Amino acid sequence: MIKQQLGNKIRELRKARGYSQEQFAPICGLDRTYIAGVESGKRNITIENAQKLANALNVSMAELFDFTQPIHKTFIVTINGEEFILEASKELTPEIKEEIEIIARLAFDEDDSTLLEVSDCDTTDELLELSVFDIAGLLAKKIESDLQISVTFKPIELEVTINY
Repeated sequence: MIKQQLGNKIRELRKARGYSQEQFAPICGLDRTYIAGVESGKRNITIENAQKLANALNVSMAELFDFTQPIHKTFIVTINGEEFILEASKELTPEIKEEIEIIARLAFDEDDSTLLEVSDCDTTDELLELSVFDIAGLLAKKIESDLQISVTFKPIELEVTINY
């Protein structure tokens, strides 16, 4: 049971980072067939190899063996009426997601200088004159500064095609 859970977790983390098993093998210093066996729950894993995998996935051993939290690296954030997909460099626990949402909410609070700290603006009024994309960039800087998580904001572009 634990081998299957660990294998599933490693597969999810690897895929969330965009790696194939072939690409991931040299990063963690393990053979692709070994990784495939671990991910399928058919191979035993040593502590040393678990540590190699955790390092390559940029997670702690505790995170690697935590099977209670689903893996989320993206969520939708609304900035000044525009929706963006926020992509993070690591898993977003509910606590981290909440902290990011607080930072985003405070971005437009006149009594809070959240974004002024990371911008070239002197006043909140100057901030409000920035484009929503510039504000998203400032939010990314602030999140990275406060939470040590690299994030990017991607606009949600909806394209609709109507065929007659």
